[in-house]
Amino acid sequence: MLTILELDDNLIYVESERWQCDFGLGSPVKLGLVLEAVDLGGSFSFVIEACLMPQPEYIDPEIVSGETGISSREDLIKEVYLEYGGVPVNIDAVQPAKASCGFSSFIADTEISSGNLGSDLEVRHFKDLDDAMKFARDFYAVYAAGLFGFIDVVLDNPLTTGGTGWEKIMQVTVKQQS
Repeated sequence: MLTILELDDNLIYVESERWQCDFGLGSPVKLGLVLEAVDLGGSFSFVIEACLMPQPEYIDPEIVSGETGISSREDLIKEVYLEYGGVPVNIDAVQPAKASCGFSSFIADTEISSGNLGSDLEVRHFKDLDDAMKFARDFYAVYAAGLFGFIDVVLDNPLTTGGTGWEKIMQVTVKQQS
């Protein structure tokens, strides 16, 4: 079962009991997915960026021990996401944009374009924030489970900021015991 939490007007968090990764150091770490609508400007200017992060129960309490104003699970997730980010994933790679055009057209008005620099990567653009967030909740959240069929590959990829997804997740995760 999916849990979807509204973090802000342009930010939702999705988790499932089955979404996890295993560092081989004890219990697996359960993961969640943040979906953020970003306005790039122009017509059909909104895109959804997706990042993996540990579920709140796996976040190191020392990270947020000095933070004030964190009164809920949603506040904790949002604060850690905004401060530390997550492991970026291409959510459209799970269900390619052109392959999902028929069903998805009932959810939101979108345009699909190829990425920059001659990339074959398809990117879905939304007319407005409401369409982007509706699509994130009703489509991306559901298809996100596909990421966990190849989570090791996703986390093995190098990040533009350095390191791998494994290292990014470990940055904010409770240190595990063997």
